[in-house]
Amino acid sequence: MHRTASPAHEIVAEAVVAVAMWAMARFSPHDRLFQATFRSPRLLAAWLRRVLPVDVVALLDLAGLRPHGDRAVGLGLRAHFADLVFEAPRRDRRGHVLVVVEHKAEADPHLPSQLLRYVVHLRRVARQQDGGEPIAVPAVLHHARERWLAPADGEPAAFAATRPNLPFAIDDLAGQAEATLRDPRLPPQAQLTLLALATLRWCDVPTALAAIDRWGDLLAAIDAGDAEPTPEDALDAISQYVLETTDVSPEDLTAVLRRHLTRTDTTRMTTAQRLRSEGLSQGLSQGRSEGQAVTLARLLAKRFGPLPDAVAARLRNAAPADLDRWTDRLLDATSLDALFA
Repeated sequence: MHRTASPAHEIVAEAVVAVAMWAMARFSPHDRLFQATFRSPRLLAAWLRRVLPVDVVALLDLAGLRPHGDRAVGLGLRAHFADLVFEAPRRDRRGHVLVVVEHKAEADPHLPSQLLRYVVHLRRVARQQDGGEPIAVPAVLHHARERWLAPADGEPAAFAATRPNLPFAIDDLAGQAEATLRDPRLPPQAQLTLLALATLRWCDVPTALAAIDRWGDLLAAIDAGDAEPTPEDALDAISQYVLETTDVSPEDLTAVLRRHLTRTDTTRMTTAQRLRSEGLSQGLSQGRSEGQAVTLARLLAKRFGPLPDAVAARLRNAAPADLDRWTDRLLDATSLDALFA
């Protein structure tokens, strides 16, 4: 029997599309560099050996790491966005373990509950698909300016046993010395990515150029390599990150790279140069925020009725982080007050 979609179903369907579009637009330069590096099973496995507990690593065959599917829409049409989800075979041959990797460029007090939600979602989907619920191991790469601190909820200690708790491994780059980030267990691209994420966005031009020069041995090692990702892609990712997060000019960056690279064709920075020279980077970011605000306003009007002028103005003038937070709450909020709380 053919069924006509109800207005509620139409709202939910449009919300799913909107959330997917918002998710594609929300990637920051930090996200792009993280993904360019650690979506490689070889590089991710090396980083996991650094961050996971030794006894956990001993149980996993990280050489067999493979993508599980890093984007999924959960049951009840709730969007779940884990940065990376991989499968690692168990050495005891009892199936596989899900490795859930989350990347945080800013402090986020909701990190523990976010990871718990991801893991519950993934295990539920696995149970529905094949009847099993694999172990899930969460790991976090954190590189805000300040070290990550577990949030305090202010509740009496007597309630501690009732709180949901999911232990996770965290590689907190804040405060780590450069010598520590140059971990010999990591391939050159992984080392360079950690160094760049940990420092560059807070550097002035001379400091940034000096750091890139100091990392010349890593650049040369990437240039001489032949593993995936290719040297060209790896150097492109680093170059674009430098140009998007610092005030270094394409000309100055090219000059530094040429001191350390033997294959000058690998300094392909066409996209990043165009973004910088045409001033498009800021425009693209502003356009994404405006589009997200318009979509969110339309969905809220469908759910709660015509929006007051004050609410419409608040959406138009909102910062990207506020729009992200309100979009996260869209399907759960029972009122506009709850959405903006």
